[in-house]
Amino acid sequence: MAELEVVKHTKAVYNVMKDPHTSWKHKLKETLIEIGIIVFAITLSLWLHNWSEHNHVKQEEREFLTGLKVDLQKDLTELQGDIKTYREVKKGFNYFYNVAYGLPLQPDSLKHYKWVLYNSTHFNANNSRYEGLKASGKLGIIENKELLNNILELYQEDIPWMNLLNADLNNYKRERLEPAINTLLIQDKNNNGNWEQVLREPQVQNNLRHSASINEIMAKYDGVIEKYNRTLALIAEEVKK
Repeated sequence: MAELEVVKHTKAVYNVMKDPHTSWKHKLKETLIEIGIIVFAITLSLWLHNWSEHNHVKQEEREFLTGLKVDLQKDLTELQGDIKTYREVKKGFNYFYNVAYGLPLQPDSLKHYKWVLYNSTHFNANNSRYEGLKASGKLGIIENKELLNNILELYQEDIPWMNLLNADLNNYKRERLEPAINTLLIQDKNNNGNWEQVLREPQVQNNLRHSASINEIMAKYDGVIEKYNRTLALIAEEVKK
């Protein structure tokens, strides 16, 4: 529509300038009026285009953030479950460490905590939506820079580092602690074993010292959970605008 207006008024300028019966003052006046109309039409067309494009981008952003909110809430449930597990793992390792250095082993406590010597933890982020937006090169649709930085840090730094810490502890149990215990453990047909003796063997004592890394993992989980909550709060502010 704006293009037609530009063509129409450009022709009008041409016709005015070509008319031999019109004075140069009148030609100048008419030309300036027509040029003003052309400039206005182009400016209005550009503004409407930009306004439409901005609305489209905002809609894309809103749809992405609404979906991301669901992903983060699911992740948060898993993170909270993981940190709850790690609190129990820490209690269990502290107990076995104390037994390793003299505390009498209690059968009920062994039964309650034995699993912490063998379990593994890995956080599986719901990141397909983020990866899709990243692959499309459209991360820039997120206008709030604090929110964008939080999202980038979570997916590119915090979660990978947290899972490296998880993997380190999982590998330590599988490759060092479990073999040390299994080599020394003797169990009868009722699964009663020489656990107290095993825990007090030097190689098992040394392996139990690695449990200090659990504190680092828990601190990282706490930081990630805090950033998740902050990111969810920022998303809530954005989608209600």
